[in-house]
Amino acid sequence: MMAVVLLLANSQVVMVPNKTRPRRGTGKAKAKPKSKPQASPTPVVETEPDSKVSLPVMSFAVIPPPLKIEGVEAAGKPAAWPELLGYEFDVIKADDHGRVRERRKELARFYLESLSSGVNLEMVEVPAGMFLMGSSEAELEQSESNYSRSLGKEAKVELHARLQSEAPQRMVKVTGFFLSKYEITQAQWRAVAGLPKVNRELMSDPSHFKGGRRPVEQISWEDAVEFCERLSKAKGRHYRLPTEAEWEYACRAGTNWPFSFGEAMSSKWANYDGRQPYGQSSKDFNRRQTVVTGSLGMANAFGLYDMHGNVWEWCQDSWHESYLNAPVEGSTWQKDGETELRILRGGAWDSLAAESRSTERRRAASTIRLNNIGFRVVAEKEVSLESK
Repeated sequence: MMAVVLLLANSQVVMVPNKTRPRRGTGKAKAKPKSKPQASPTPVVETEPDSKVSLPVMSFAVIPPPLKIEGVEAAGKPAAWPELLGYEFDVIKADDHGRVRERRKELARFYLESLSSGVNLEMVEVPAGMFLMGSSEAELEQSESNYSRSLGKEAKVELHARLQSEAPQRMVKVTGFFLSKYEITQAQWRAVAGLPKVNRELMSDPSHFKGGRRPVEQISWEDAVEFCERLSKAKGRHYRLPTEAEWEYACRAGTNWPFSFGEAMSSKWANYDGRQPYGQSSKDFNRRQTVVTGSLGMANAFGLYDMHGNVWEWCQDSWHESYLNAPVEGSTWQKDGETELRILRGGAWDSLAAESRSTERRRAASTIRLNNIGFRVVAEKEVSLESK
């Protein structure tokens, strides 16, 4: 598909009202977070994109900026920043049975950051906006009902406490930023790990599931921060991990469903354990490994891929047990938090569907490395290191 350059017009985030209905669960699940995943006996093979099916046009959206023919530069773009390009992608809406009811085309802007010969980092523009962060009481009740039926009393109490960390809901204002289109890949990791050290050493090839286009995993929060610092120093732009508010805002992409795809998910669009579905959706398959980033072919309305499943993604903030007294402007939340614990978002290849919801949050030690943990990066919009 031909790349196009877009005018500097701000996209508008449209929040679509949605009522969450109680639904019956179809699977059983454990309440406690999983221990370190075991290596899968399944052969590790890089997967190819699934085929797409023609479906009706959708009605919900993020309103895109107008297009401009390639070769015309975006007005007002700082010279230090790479050229902004555009791309088109599919967005879907699913019902609570995980069936696709609507499909449409969407447009987004991005720039390419060259990391090494043949290795680029695609950074997607996420427009400024406001959103309702966290889970509603109805969604919390749904999740608890779906996954607590087979649990003992103690496990149910632990599940209830974990789900309550997703509340209370609050309105959050987010400024525009750029977010990596995919989770950081192993090829991208190797390119940046080869740059001069800032604070700590980095392994060049830490991943369990090998493949240059697969997400890098077995990455600690401290490793991810070092990656950002090396990249920032090399490129003169400020790269960092997303704040938790930025991550959820980017994942939701103007929606307020449990998933950016709709009321439920399918393993055809996201890499998670489909044997434990959400809502009324049917049991599906489990790949038992990571897949090539973006290979399942479904983006959210901001044009971001794999925000649900594949690998958990680190956020910048310290862990807090709930959103009480949380900031409302999307900034990093460190005050009164547990700084040795950091936040993971998005679920992974071995996660239940419910663990891959837009609002699901987990805590983990900043030093832990597992084969289901990776990350993606933010570039602060029109901010260079010289201005920091």
